[in-house]
Amino acid sequence: MKIGLRIPGAAGQMPFSEFCAWCKNNGFEAIDIGQVTNEVVETATGAGLTIGTADLPGTRDLISLNSAKVKAGTEAAKSAISAAAENGISIMFCVFVPDDASLGRAKNYEIWKENFPAVAEFAAEKGVSIAVEGWPGGGPEYPALGCTPEMWRAMFADCPNGFGLNYDPSHLVRIGIDHERALDEFAHKVLHVHAKDTVFDQEALYLHGNLGPVFRNPRGFGEDWWRYTIPGDGIVDWLKVVQRLEDEDFDGIVSVELEDYRYWKDWPAQADGLRRSQSFLSNIVR
Repeated sequence: MKIGLRIPGAAGQMPFSEFCAWCKNNGFEAIDIGQVTNEVVETATGAGLTIGTADLPGTRDLISLNSAKVKAGTEAAKSAISAAAENGISIMFCVFVPDDASLGRAKNYEIWKENFPAVAEFAAEKGVSIAVEGWPGGGPEYPALGCTPEMWRAMFADCPNGFGLNYDPSHLVRIGIDHERALDEFAHKVLHVHAKDTVFDQEALYLHGNLGPVFRNPRGFGEDWWRYTIPGDGIVDWLKVVQRLEDEDFDGIVSVELEDYRYWKDWPAQADGLRRSQSFLSNIVR
């Protein structure tokens, strides 16, 4: 396995070559990118970094009743997949947030089932796999598909080729799902890992439960009674996670996704959070 990262907010303001050099100098071996271009790939690989994932566009349009949007989403996704394949990138990252959350998950799943498997099949033919992250989406609807074991079972039955998981235990923890049991069941489908954690605040739960605070805004990257943290600062047992992945012969990227208000104010704060994450994971990932 390699330790990588997803590019945090402030790093996007830096020259990409400078950020890649910083990553390599601070122990990171891989980087997740957005759009695939020859320049981005050459810059990252030239700095000695492996490309972990590239972002897949078009997924919102693929989960739409509007045929023009579906066509546009399909074309955008296939174009990006082709670019990834041409540049030697084998995993693409996505979330499935539907075009119209009011339709409900069951209806939006039927739309997904009609439109997405052909895109995944196209990816498989190109030697590319698509990894879905289980982010539940924004409140109050939390409309995203592919964030629970119930739905993963259905998705992998309906779309067996070119499709797997970006395993991010922080999302499972925050919605009350046993992240270790989920990994046991779906370890064979894991293509990529996001190293992010979740912590619960018992005082906040006492004050306002899971309704959220009334008299102030919740802290960033959470709803106050829960929040995301850097790996090691939450409740996930990362040694167990890595050992389970080893048991499955996973040899991919464990990628730090920095979403922690304590390490977000500016680039020095984000750099600190990334270094702390890398230091923690380096004692576990091998």
